[in-house]
Amino acid sequence: MNKLPDILKVGTLQSAENMEVRTEVLDPISSSNSEIVFQIPKNGILDGGSFVSLAVKVSAGVNDAFLPVRTGIHGLIKSVQLMSGSKVIASNDDYAHYATMVRQFETPEHRAFVDMVKTGACLDRWGVLNTNSGHLAPKDLKYTNQSDDNTGRCGVPQFIKPTDSDSSTPVFCVPLSHLVPFMRSRQLPLFAMKENLFLRLQLNTQTQRTDGTLCCFAEGSTSSGVVVPSFTNIKFYSDHLYYTDGSMAQTQKAIFSEQGLSYLYEDMITTNAQIPATGAVAQGSVIEQKIERDLAVSGRTVRSIMIAEKNVNETHNILGNYFSDCRETNDTLNFRINENRLYDRDLEKPSHKWNELSAVMNKPLQNPNQFYSFDTDSDKSAVDNQLNQNSVYVGGIEGHVLPATDNTAATNELRGKAHYVGYDATTSGFNVLGNGKKIGVKPVIIQKTLKRTHNNNGAREMRIFANVERVINIKNGEVVVSA
Repeated sequence: MNKLPDILKVGTLQSAENMEVRTEVLDPISSSNSEIVFQIPKNGILDGGSFVSLAVKVSAGVNDAFLPVRTGIHGLIKSVQLMSGSKVIASNDDYAHYATMVRQFETPEHRAFVDMVKTGACLDRWGVLNTNSGHLAPKDLKYTNQSDDNTGRCGVPQFIKPTDSDSSTPVFCVPLSHLVPFMRSRQLPLFAMKENLFLRLQLNTQTQRTDGTLCCFAEGSTSSGVVVPSFTNIKFYSDHLYYTDGSMAQTQKAIFSEQGLSYLYEDMITTNAQIPATGAVAQGSVIEQKIERDLAVSGRTVRSIMIAEKNVNETHNILGNYFSDCRETNDTLNFRINENRLYDRDLEKPSHKWNELSAVMNKPLQNPNQFYSFDTDSDKSAVDNQLNQNSVYVGGIEGHVLPATDNTAATNELRGKAHYVGYDATTSGFNVLGNGKKIGVKPVIIQKTLKRTHNNNGAREMRIFANVERVINIKNGEVVVSA
């Protein structure tokens, strides 16, 4: 493996360099409601700070639509591919679900003061309206009635709501380093690559008001649910780096050497799995459902695994399609890797799962614990841990009133909707490439025991995101990537 030149790393250079940055604003070479493709010029070194501007617009006269509150404009993107010619270098499937998950690790202040403006997501900071009740209440929404009971009303700020016009709808931006993990730590020497580089975005579509894919709507809305991309506002702002001290010439020399230039990079493998429904469960009872699901990473080097799970085709009036939920009872989780169980005892307590998840991103999930599990508000003396209180805001958001105490239908429930689980597979404890866990010929097996209750026995869907290490070799301008 060649030593990676500093100019292809993301980070501070060890010595002062003379560098010039040139930004090119690119229109798509092809676009439709389902796909957008950009061709990136073969100039300089592609920087991960390059970004795509994105926007959507609603049907004429609609004024009560809002982006899924914890997802924002990310919901427009279904999947991403970074391609050299027809070869896929890096990809990210189910991108909107992935982006919703990882943004929860940023500080609430960053999400509120930076990310809200850039992506249109909100509902990130929480405070207390009334110290008597102690209810957590959203801080960054616009209140029309600042009450701590179910008469309270607040809504999404107007400046991040889509409109029906290309000229007035808000325009957001998503960095390339967020779209594909490759660009988080590596940069591409476009000046020494023979084939053109393409950024392909496959888009989500929405035709119904209850869809929750691109937009949600206020309570009682009769508006058209059709939401489309605002193509006038969709562009790629491509940053190209140029160095004048000879470092680019040295990099080019390595690429056109006999061995070429090889280095590690990150990629994402997404696996979708289903969990069948169980039979009816009596009120107040619990039945266990044991399942195993294979993760298709045989022969790979895995850095981390993160899992989002919810009921099949379930949408939310405020969160749209993008959440991962749990119920009052705690499921158990384990992994079987290279024929060995990972944990001696299955993970069950929310605190243990939270701790393992924090290791994946080297920082904790930045949400109140009510949104990670029902541990705070459930009755531990009951077999099915039924809810017996609510410590979260019980008013309305965009007219959708949140449940007061126990809510058997879980309508508009925000608690337990950021319940992600994960495993840090790195071997050294440092977040650097080259320390992932090598997987043999057997797939990684996810082992779960779901504790089903009267109101939680439907079919479930799992999205499993495996961050893996791959090798790219650029020789004589030709790009080859490992499996």
